[in-house]
Amino acid sequence: MINNRTLTRDNLAKRRKVEDATCLFCVENKSCHHLFFDCAVARRCWTVVSDILGIQVGGDIVSIGQLWLSDKKNSVINMITSVVLWSI
Repeated sequence: MINNRTLTRDNLAKRRKVEDATCLFCVENKSCHHLFFDCAVARRCWTVVSDILGIQVGGDIVSIGQLWLSDKKNSVINMITSVVLWSI
């Protein structure tokens, strides 16, 4: 079984030299936005969560932030999006 903490090149670089700084999952250039929203794995996570909740979430940090800043009616959605971001 693969340990999730070893799946990023940053974590691999702590253990050995890694010359390729692209995403391990989709070979795109890494950035924070890519990691949490553009990567194929992240997009799939957000699609599953959106299907379960029945609303579109996870398009970008602004859309998630707007939910976080809204009133308490989105508290469950806010907890779920926080968990997804933490898990990714």
